[in-house]
Amino acid sequence: MGRATVWLDASTAKRAMLSAYIARALREKGYETIITARGYDYAVKVLELLEENYLPTGVHGGGSLRGKLLADLGRALDLDVVVEEWSPRVLISYPSPPAARVAFGRGIPYIAMGDTPHGEAMNRLSYPLASVAVFSDFVVNEMERFILRGFTTIETFRGVDELLYIKGYTPREENVRALGLEPFTYMVFRPEEFKAHYYEHIEQSLVLALAKRASELGVKAVVVPRYREHVEEAKKMAGAVILEKPFIGLDLAFFSLAVVTGGISMAREAALLGVPGISVFREVISIDRALMSLGFPIRYVRSREEGEELLTEIARDPDAHRVRTWEALERLESPLPLLEKWVRRLAG
Repeated sequence: MGRATVWLDASTAKRAMLSAYIARALREKGYETIITARGYDYAVKVLELLEENYLPTGVHGGGSLRGKLLADLGRALDLDVVVEEWSPRVLISYPSPPAARVAFGRGIPYIAMGDTPHGEAMNRLSYPLASVAVFSDFVVNEMERFILRGFTTIETFRGVDELLYIKGYTPREENVRALGLEPFTYMVFRPEEFKAHYYEHIEQSLVLALAKRASELGVKAVVVPRYREHVEEAKKMAGAVILEKPFIGLDLAFFSLAVVTGGISMAREAALLGVPGISVFREVISIDRALMSLGFPIRYVRSREEGEELLTEIARDPDAHRVRTWEALERLESPLPLLEKWVRRLAG
């Protein structure tokens, strides 16, 4: 038996990756772990692909505020059942209103992570209940406004959360070929979110328009859809590969010519690996601005014309846009030592 049980909550693919790697590190220290995962997007698929056990809890609430409210209420009930059975001593999570509320109601210390200052609602509903918040130096100034002074301790590190699973990563070409893809012949496209509260509804996807342009350039467009609407649009695109089955995201990114996303995480992961990571998100996140200054190939584009010009340049000379990043990665810090420190203090 382990010393104590640590609860990790995941509601997106990135959070699932983080949870899996944190759980493995904690088990090596003698802790028991449980991961709760919302049945949405690729989160569950990632955990299954990593052969990580998890407990499914809740569903996505859709695009309306009331839908999100009802989904959170239902998920909180599911999470309370998990807590009753497993008796965790501490919670580690990105902002998750139902998990934070259940932890608070059960007297469980909450170690918060996060790097999305634009996630106004989920941040306001989660971080004030945190005992500790572990934030990157690159974004802490924007995150502090969500913290309840005198209640939450803020810890910082000079790096990004993704280093938890990128440091030590070894590319595996066979995982890309298993998807029917030839390395360095394709670009990855992850369409914009349009059901999260911090996105405006979009009538037309800029990411999918850029995917069409890649196809015209003779580059295979690999589309990673968020919703059924994205699948239907991608099906209209000649030669596009629509990925709906589980895959190793880092391998998909590493062997691509570029990763284009409506969000942030996939572009940042690609850039950390030295692959052009392109985001069409409406604002440049502080973390990404810092990574740009350190030489990582992450770009934000604002228009179809700008995006098409950049993709044309990459297709013409891919090597000129790829960067060797391993030495730069070694100079950045992972949040893992801080997480382990606070688990020891709070869980024993």
